[in-house]
Amino acid sequence: MEGSLWDVTPGPLAENVLGHVELATGNLDAARDRFVKAVAGFRALGSPWGTGHATSALAWVALSTGDAALSERLLDEATAALGEAGPWFLMLTLYVRAILAVRRGSLDEALGFVRESLTRVRDLHDKFAFVYALVPLAAVAGLKGDDAWAARILGARDVVAERTGAAVVDKSVHDLTEQAGREVRARLGTARWAQAYAVGRMSSIDALLKDVDRALGQTPENALE
Repeated sequence: MEGSLWDVTPGPLAENVLGHVELATGNLDAARDRFVKAVAGFRALGSPWGTGHATSALAWVALSTGDAALSERLLDEATAALGEAGPWFLMLTLYVRAILAVRRGSLDEALGFVRESLTRVRDLHDKFAFVYALVPLAAVAGLKGDDAWAARILGARDVVAERTGAAVVDKSVHDLTEQAGREVRARLGTARWAQAYAVGRMSSIDALLKDVDRALGQTPENALE
């Protein structure tokens, strides 16, 4: 299409992609610089989705450096920019918000963000976002003491990752993923872990959502749409 965004934004788009590459490899300062340039470029072009997506990525960097307050502020800015950009672009903001909620011990709040994310994943068939959404979900299950649930979540995550190649490259949540796996496995024991994990590998998004609603004390009639 003549004059489309794809014709005029190679700079900001490239900076945004390169920022994610730097973030994935743990180069947080370089990632921040890339995303700052991307935000500036998208703003200059009047691109709400580009501005919002790059700002979400900056919030992810702030999360990775432990600056929760800055991350929250950037997420608010990103959400405002993405208000009319479509549901797909909110996936990253929901993931970062869920991790922040887990970090401050607001487990039900984290479940709410995961629930919204999984609902969007189901509608959009976004396997990449699915694998990420299960990181805070498994962490919440473990922190709530529901080890069998955590094992099922990890089974669901792993089978999708194996089938699609989607993988979590967020080094800032390494402690959460390790805790959810190692500690839950130790508490369950080999046999119970294997059984719950196997069940999880056969579960659906709808089954995961039902478990979230159960944890939130919701019934099918009063669960969020």
